[in-house]
Amino acid sequence: MATPEPQTVLREGVHALRTRWNGLQLKLPQQRWRRWAGAGLLGLIVVTAGSVVFRKRSIEAYVTADVVTITSPVEGVVTGQAVTAGQQFKAGETVLVIQANRDDAANLEISTQKLKQTQIELQATSAELKRYHQINQSRLKAEVASAERSLKDLQAQQSRYASQADRYRALVKNGAMDADTLVGAEAMASSLVQRVGNQRQQLSNLKLELKSAQATAPDRTAVFGGSARRMEIMEVELLRLISRRKELEVQEAQLKKEVDQAQKRSRFVYQPRFPGLLLTERVSVGDEVNDGTTLLTAVNCDKLRVEALFEASKLKDVHLGQMVNIDWPNSQRSSQGRVVSLRGEQGVNGLETSGVAKFRPAHTDRTRAMISLQPNDLREQNCRLGERVRVDL
Repeated sequence: MATPEPQTVLREGVHALRTRWNGLQLKLPQQRWRRWAGAGLLGLIVVTAGSVVFRKRSIEAYVTADVVTITSPVEGVVTGQAVTAGQQFKAGETVLVIQANRDDAANLEISTQKLKQTQIELQATSAELKRYHQINQSRLKAEVASAERSLKDLQAQQSRYASQADRYRALVKNGAMDADTLVGAEAMASSLVQRVGNQRQQLSNLKLELKSAQATAPDRTAVFGGSARRMEIMEVELLRLISRRKELEVQEAQLKKEVDQAQKRSRFVYQPRFPGLLLTERVSVGDEVNDGTTLLTAVNCDKLRVEALFEASKLKDVHLGQMVNIDWPNSQRSSQGRVVSLRGEQGVNGLETSGVAKFRPAHTDRTRAMISLQPNDLREQNCRLGERVRVDL
């Protein structure tokens, strides 16, 4: 028996399948077939619409940061450079050192020497003033003690002459003494009353002066005043020392400012307060620089953020403060950030863009947004500036 050809077998198989399919269609009711077709079409539309509505809008973005430009505040020569372009530095690390020219260095030396001499004289004046102040207190204490003794003596004399005047009155009344002697005794008693009063006032003034001297700093205010006593040589010297100390204090303050300014002019050390990345270096060790010369540009790694371009027509549901998802393809992780600025609105740091992200040419209907990063992202990012990420809304 002859074997049929393959083409013939294939044609017969296809014909058999068509025959069975046509028979199956004839068995299905026409109305049920239409119902199934409509349900299938509706399901396809729902699935397609759901995928369009609920899918994420992923937008290309880049990691950026604040860029700082450092210029030279002095005229001199670069003597130290610890960090080169592309390297990172820590907060407080010395990045660049500039030594000023000879004139600024000489001015620093002169101002420093004047300040040392003024401080030495000020210290000696303060010590002398303190010694005179202690001597003055000792003198006042001795005068107070002497005035108290004089007051007691005058009070004793007053009491004695007052008693004598009383006895004389009794004798004059009895005719045993003439009136002239009584008048002399009474005059002496009255004189002692006035002298006792004057001594009390003098003692009071001395005590007030001593109290003021003990309570007042000797290098600020005169320790006497209000007393009618003749000023002695020591008191004049105290006033002179107080006045000289004030002059030296003013002179010291002025010289400190001059030294501080001279130090800033004599040497410049750039030690940033933030960890960063050196982008460009414009000078090298041995180069001469002028006041205002651009030295370097650096990135503040504490101010990393993400910059993204959104279509303006899709920004209706994007607002400042909104949390968005960020995908990090390099590290295969995801995180969240906060929208802090949109184009035309000033960000929290006063800058709109850092200029380090390079987007492809975009149409005019795009809006630039800045997204702040969380502290964990800042640590994991390690200042990888320009890394491409995806922002999902």
